[in-house]
Amino acid sequence: RLLELEVEVCAAPGYFRSDVAQAVRDALSARVLPDGSRGLFHPEEFTFGQPLYVSRLYAAIERVTGVESAVIRKLVRYGKADAGELERGVLVVGPWEIVQLEGDPSFLEHGVLTVTARGGKA
Repeated sequence: RLLELEVEVCAAPGYFRSDVAQAVRDALSARVLPDGSRGLFHPEEFTFGQPLYVSRLYAAIERVTGVESAVIRKLVRYGKADAGELERGVLVVGPWEIVQLEGDPSFLEHGVLTVTARGGKA
């Protein structure tokens, strides 16, 4: 199931906002990263019917160096109205669905990831 996710992070003092925002986008990507690790939404990270817990999102974001704090502002199925997923702390998927988010601005139909960074250095 495709997602729309909006995250606001506060960069720690001494870190550039743009670098922190990019690192968070990488952590939440569907790619294999340069260090060999996988982004949270890599196809091998989820299986059929596996829900997405908000706590898992926060854990991935807060592992990023330079993130002082984070707030998830939106978590919904792409193209759908808010059904309370963020308030419940989980996005439940059907038994034949897999959570997906590519976050490629050229292909919005593959899910939308928006990361806004504040604090830190400009």
